Amino acid sequence: MKTKLKGAICAAVLVIVAAGCNNFLKGGDLTVDPNNPLNATPKQFFSSVQANLWQLESGDLARLTSLWTQQLVGDARQAQGIYDYTGVTEGTYDAEFARIYQGGGILDLRKIDATSSTLGDSIFLGVSKVVEAWEIGTAADIWGDIPYSQADSFLIYPTPVLDPQMTVYDTIQARLSQAIAELQSGIGSGPQGTDLVYGGDPDKWTALAHTLKARFFLHTAEAVGASAYSSALAEAQQGILSNDGDYIANFSGSQTGESNPWWQFVDANGTTGRNGDIIATGSFLENLMSSTHDPRFPDYFQPGSLDTYDFSPFRENLTYPQPFVTYNENLLIEAEAQFETGATGAALTSLNTERAAWATASSVVNPWHRAYTLAPLGSVTLGDIMNEKYIVLFQNIESYNDYRRTCFPSLTAIGGGSIPGRLLYPLGEAQTNPNIPAVPSQPPRNASDPNACPAGG
Repeated sequence: MKTKLKGAICAAVLVIVAAGCNNFLKGGDLTVDPNNPLNATPKQFFSSVQANLWQLESGDLARLTSLWTQQLVGDARQAQGIYDYTGVTEGTYDAEFARIYQGGGILDLRKIDATSSTLGDSIFLGVSKVVEAWEIGTAADIWGDIPYSQADSFLIYPTPVLDPQMTVYDTIQARLSQAIAELQSGIGSGPQGTDLVYGGDPDKWTALAHTLKARFFLHTAEAVGASAYSSALAEAQQGILSNDGDYIANFSGSQTGESNPWWQFVDANGTTGRNGDIIATGSFLENLMSSTHDPRFPDYFQPGSLDTYDFSPFRENLTYPQPFVTYNENLLIEAEAQFETGATGAALTSLNTERAAWATASSVVNPWHRAYTLAPLGSVTLGDIMNEKYIVLFQNIESYNDYRRTCFPSLTAIGGGSIPGRLLYPLGEAQTNPNIPAVPSQPPRNASDPNACPAGG
């Protein structure tokens, strides 16, 4: 951790090389020299935080989980090895692990915390805590036990311990509860226009926090049981209650950092030169939607398109507004929690409400899809709920968490192997932090996901 994370911090855009790597939690001269990037305002730090969050949610990890849940197919080079699990090693996702902690991650979030506290801006502090919980929770989802309690003071803890995954979940739930209180305090101005999604609206950030709490409660349900579903339902009922509250990344141009990372990777005009590595042709999701004559199919796929490898032009677009957390997901969280706690009638209502929401679309409301009319269902099973969510969460990391918890959709592992239950710890971290267990000692599954799915692993 010392070399990996301190190196990442020293390389961060907002850190002056001459300043070295000091403990970023120390306030010290934060308000003395306005020309020093270390003394920047919360808004300046939030720009890097926002960009980092969008990349985390739509970059390498999103492509990994879309391949492992067979929403897409890895057809060439590294993507093929990821798709059939043979090419995923300790070093494959070093950068994504570091992203949680370096500039744009914990580094800049802690600076926002310090400066927001100094300035008395509780709303900004609440926003920062929501993003922190989201990013740390995502890392715990993927890697299980992770550095957290000692990960914000690298000089004091050069080799931070791994906090147990379930402890991390408890901590981020507390963090989100703190965030909600601060967001609703009415104190401070928050990020305002620097926030390219909500414009700093504390009520929308509050609703997002509740939906994230619901999401993370679901992540513990396989290990905890019914109480997790009850908690998830209670939070979802306070979460994103209309598509006006969707958290959607708004990409604006053709340059790296301005365009949708999926377009950058899969389009021939993108910035990575990897078009053709990941294709939609023959994926489980494409076959599912085709075989059920799902009317939303044209939003997702265009079979026979050589230029887009079966992706629809609507989805494969440099400015496609990528949805990360939505009203639709919130309704499906409700549906699953209701179903699992025996309220099947309420679950059916939530599922049909979600399906009805597809009929409304515009450049302002639901810009991530076009308008489609879906027939209501007359009965409901867990498979109905989760298959619907699998479609809704196309290209979203959350599909992997849903699959590991519920084993829906019913996937068959590629090549007769098994779908991995977690990622190995990054090589760079393992080389510098003795608290990282060696590969043979690493568990095949996380504490939140003790049971493999019957066919898929």
